[in-house]
Amino acid sequence: MTRQAILSPHQAVLGLLMRGPMHGYELYQKYASELGPIWHAGRSQVYAILKQLEEAGQVAAQTEFQESRPARRVYRLTPDGRQAFLEWVHQPVKEIRDIRVLFLAKLYFLCQLGLEGVDTLIEAQKAVCCERMDALARAAELNADSFGNLVCEFRRHQLEAILDWLDHCRQQFVSQGEEA
Repeated sequence: MTRQAILSPHQAVLGLLMRGPMHGYELYQKYASELGPIWHAGRSQVYAILKQLEEAGQVAAQTEFQESRPARRVYRLTPDGRQAFLEWVHQPVKEIRDIRVLFLAKLYFLCQLGLEGVDTLIEAQKAVCCERMDALARAAELNADSFGNLVCEFRRHQLEAILDWLDHCRQQFVSQGEEA
């Protein structure tokens, strides 16, 4: 799978449809208002995604006629689309740079949809970060180049900050779960 495919907002569109059927413009508006701060998609991109998801059998569309307005297509999630979304939302991201988009989107949907697994996702993401820390330590040992060591040190500090943030997320979601 290409990096572009991994960062495609297809799964986010499926996640919005987990709430129930919506027409294309309504879906775009929800996408822009709810996910816009972390994951941009233009209106034409959302419509193109809906077409691709329909061709893949993950959404189904029905034409809805309106009295004084043009007909519109209302999209609903299919069982295949639901399964694809649930598989995606529970998996940690593999690339650390994708935490700022994909991981945040996954946290958003787990919380907004009331799905179980926030703790599990956070712990799995921490494990991925720890694996990367170990790989960086091995790379630093092998690297005699001062610039290479500087890069490893930069990445190590990034991972430490992400691990701290993941602990913060876990504390926040655990306390929210106790209040509910």
